[in-house]
Amino acid sequence: MRSWLLIACLGAACCAAFAADHVTLTGKVTDGLGKPLENATVMVYHAGVKKGYSTYCPSCYVDCGKRTATGHGGAFTIRGLNPELKFELLVVRDGYTPRFVKGVDPSQGPAETVALAPREPVDDPGRVVRGRIVDAEGQPLSAAVVMPLGISAVPDAPLETSGGRHVRIEGPVTTYGGIEGLEPIAVTNANGEFELAYRKKATAMLLQVEARGKAPKLIAVTTGGERKTIAVYDGAVIRGRLVNHGKPVADAEMGLVAQNRGGFGGNLAIKGDPYDEIRIGTRKDGTFSMTNVPAQVDWYIYGKMQSIAPLGVAGPVKCAARRDGEVVNVGDVEVQPGYRLRGKVTLSDGAVMAEGMRITVSAGQTLDSQTVGIGRDGRFEFVGLKGKYSIFASVRGYQPQKNRADIEPVMDRDTDDFAITLDPVAHR
Repeated sequence: MRSWLLIACLGAACCAAFAADHVTLTGKVTDGLGKPLENATVMVYHAGVKKGYSTYCPSCYVDCGKRTATGHGGAFTIRGLNPELKFELLVVRDGYTPRFVKGVDPSQGPAETVALAPREPVDDPGRVVRGRIVDAEGQPLSAAVVMPLGISAVPDAPLETSGGRHVRIEGPVTTYGGIEGLEPIAVTNANGEFELAYRKKATAMLLQVEARGKAPKLIAVTTGGERKTIAVYDGAVIRGRLVNHGKPVADAEMGLVAQNRGGFGGNLAIKGDPYDEIRIGTRKDGTFSMTNVPAQVDWYIYGKMQSIAPLGVAGPVKCAARRDGEVVNVGDVEVQPGYRLRGKVTLSDGAVMAEGMRITVSAGQTLDSQTVGIGRDGRFEFVGLKGKYSIFASVRGYQPQKNRADIEPVMDRDTDDFAITLDPVAHR
């Protein structure tokens, strides 16, 4: 019994120490004349390491998506940020042009004052989506965040095929991801209204809507002068408790992701349930409660590797939210013993590993991952693994050997001799 308590206390102490190391970002937003702007949304849009090198997706860090609103005097505060990262912020306010601010390092003090310029009105209805976000009773929701994930538009010029031929596309082409000339975000005003514009004519946009206290929603909306009403709902609640040998695990992080994540297809089609991962921390008694979970979705719930790896692995546990307002209790999520993965990254040209390189392991069923540094001798170590994973090394100037882009260890025992060889990137 004493050893169980020691393990639980060590886990809680580890998580608490990790949280204590987090940093706080402060700053101020004004208009072009220096007047403070209240109710501007400030969001962590991208992140990247301050030292060394990483090929980790810049929008996939835990801190990405954290947001706040400016208060009196245009001031803002975002707490709980990773001190090893620098950030790109996105600042938005109704009536102003959104602005990105790169290279923000909270450990160096307040961010620079962000000045927003007035947004020019869009007269062409074929370039804009106009909407109004409401709740289940039809009441407008202010400060809802609307992000375009894709757009359907006719190309400016003929498209070049793989055979070198140029083909004129008569109908609209669907594009996802970062799109040049498309406003990156909108925030609803007091009437729940928003507007998103593209640099040229389009037929529709795929939107992700997030309103405080509501489940996120994915919806395709056509362009035009008419303002479309989009209703969002409370969603479900998923509860449970994280335990280790029957003892609660406090200050850990839980993750929730759809079993059928699917994706997006042609004509802005939504396939499966491609929602972002939902995260929440555990309380002192190990309990957690995830609110505003999209309904009619099957989910996986799990302990996030980065927070519980010293203890083991928890989940994924299957659960389902069938209707709005439903409360789903998954009971105790047990931490199971995990396995150790030790290995070495070798550079095929015989070069010595540079300082600050990293390696990441990702779980197969979930969006969970953990990253560790690679030593100058190429060695690395992960703990708290069980099941199938993908592993990739981020080493500047090197890439996986041919046919080894996805290295997938299956962890059913401790492994101490996992080998990865990288080749120099060919320069054209």
